[in-house]
Amino acid sequence: MSVLTLFPKKPRVSEVKLSRDYSFMYENFVLLTQHAAYLLLEKNDDVILALHFDSPYSKYCGPNDEAHGGHPLAKYGLGFYGLFEVENSPWIEEMMVANRIHPRHSDSLFAGYKHYVACFKDIKFESVCRNMKEVALSKNDLEALVAAELRNLES
Repeated sequence: MSVLTLFPKKPRVSEVKLSRDYSFMYENFVLLTQHAAYLLLEKNDDVILALHFDSPYSKYCGPNDEAHGGHPLAKYGLGFYGLFEVENSPWIEEMMVANRIHPRHSDSLFAGYKHYVACFKDIKFESVCRNMKEVALSKNDLEALVAAELRNLES
């Protein structure tokens, strides 16, 4: 039984229009902390263009474009290359149901979460977060972010 058959709401997937036309083909890079995820998409001169997700809930896995039809959201409109948002997300529902074991759980804690899927040629990146935004980072910004996370490991 698939996750989609466990939950009654039918997902709806739509493409997210970004300020730039990113290629969403081969190269990308993910930086994931306990508080956020960064999907790095392009580097132009000294500027790194990325998507910032304000949550660490992420998946970085297949299927690739040749097996795209095997993704559970493909039949609900998940396209091949680009960024997509999933309404009535089975992943958010799964997270909420799993959390119900917590004594202070409330389904309302999951209100406002959004599910995004970035589809590339060889990989997919998925994130559940409250906010996603396009950001421009310098190499120094990226190095400072990594340095801060490395300091957290020393604590």
